Amino acid sequence: MLRGSFIKGILEIKDGVIVDFKKGWHRYDVRGTVIPTLINMHTHLGDFCATEEPPHRLEEAVGPGGYKYRILENEENVLKGMRRAMQMMERSGVSHFVDFREGGKRGVELLLRAASRMKIRPIILGREDVWEKAHGVSFSCVTDDDKDRMISLSIKARNLGKMVALHLSERIREDVKFVVSLKPDFVVHAIETTDEDLEMLKNARIPVVITPRANAFFGKLPDVHRLIRHKITVAIGTDNGMVAAPSIIREMEFLYRISCLNGCLSPETIIKMATYNPRKILKIEDNYIGGKASVVIFRRLLTPYEIVAKATERDIKTAVF
Repeated sequence: MLRGSFIKGILEIKDGVIVDFKKGWHRYDVRGTVIPTLINMHTHLGDFCATEEPPHRLEEAVGPGGYKYRILENEENVLKGMRRAMQMMERSGVSHFVDFREGGKRGVELLLRAASRMKIRPIILGREDVWEKAHGVSFSCVTDDDKDRMISLSIKARNLGKMVALHLSERIREDVKFVVSLKPDFVVHAIETTDEDLEMLKNARIPVVITPRANAFFGKLPDVHRLIRHKITVAIGTDNGMVAAPSIIREMEFLYRISCLNGCLSPETIIKMATYNPRKILKIEDNYIGGKASVVIFRRLLTPYEIVAKATERDIKTAVF
């Protein structure tokens, strides 16, 4: 997969750098389908340590003082869960993940500690303040936060060249005009938005990250077709570790299947939501001649349909990143 299209050819990688790409058939060491590494655009990795079924009411599961915050009190369990989740992502071809990191400065340090000896790269959006070791700031949502505080922290993050992101209209419709004024790099969910809301996001060029499996656990589904009709850049994430394993392969399959309820998205479109669109949002530059290789190599030649609808991590021969 080169620049968003599947092309037959030989990709030459040496010492982690892309040396050349030639169309057609030539000598090769490994034969298989190659795509850019997957990027998980939304996680709450601390939740992965949960072992019991969470409440299916969103406010009881993840709201202030809810189930997840009781889980996060056991720091050692949280640390172990984070490591397991990152190992799972590495095995399934994920090179980067964006975490909305609870727990203030300590929460940021805990995730960095968990990731210290791993290949995968966390992009940490902290809470409560703009922490030096974080890549930016994240907010729960407009409904749960103080608007003046959100404005102040967004300005602080921008002045430091850091990112801003937040949940939007996951449970109820929220003030999109205010959200646009924060100039976030992206928002997550946008399930309860109106067409007018989506036009505001489109005009402000704000991408939307969707998390279909986690939303389904709470009785909701994103309308991805509507987002695409409004010409919004869409990327995918896995959200709460307590309700969904952080596998983008599984997320792509679920998204493909629910999209077929109202006219299937093309497999190529879904692959872009997991590879190219996240790179656009995060400004990651790789996979060009002379640049760093970040690719997933499957064990055999797979069609885009097979990658999205039937592939598992066992189909991955290796991931270079």
